[in-house]
Amino acid sequence: MHGSTVSKVSIDEWLTAQHPSPLGSLWSTWTANGLFRLSWQTPSHDPSCQETLLPNHQASVLDTLLHDYFCGHKVSWHELVIDPTGWTSFTQRVYRHCLEIPYGSTITYKQLATLAGNERASRAVGAAMSRNRVLLVIPCHRVVSASGSLQGYSAKGGISTKRLLLELERQGHWPQNLFAKG
Repeated sequence: MHGSTVSKVSIDEWLTAQHPSPLGSLWSTWTANGLFRLSWQTPSHDPSCQETLLPNHQASVLDTLLHDYFCGHKVSWHELVIDPTGWTSFTQRVYRHCLEIPYGSTITYKQLATLAGNERASRAVGAAMSRNRVLLVIPCHRVVSASGSLQGYSAKGGISTKRLLLELERQGHWPQNLFAKG
């Protein structure tokens, strides 16, 4: 599961890397400002774009962190540089506080709104979580409804994936039947 594949096709001044995961390939997109996107969706490429020579040290760091994470180890994503281009100041505050949710823990949308400076902005926090383009690193899967129930996860697999990620973090391993041959 170790080893990213760096694409030679770029989007403007962007670099794309593929990272293996038990739930399918993850794709990271990097700009000169840092990690722009991490998603299970295959990026689209424009063949007319120019190749870039952006350093891929951060992609290698991400690859190692993802490997450790999916092996059930507690990881900190803080050494990664994230590109906040296009985020409002409120969204940046929400994501900054979301990054601080402890591994294996959850908080509510309202608690995250309060941390971001507006306790009445639960819906806005939910909207920010649904637009999170840096999955896992900004751990939106750790944000739950006021009742503690899992709501919404825009990544591949939806709430089932959110549940699996939280179980991995809480138990340090995947459910036994996840990879059973059927």
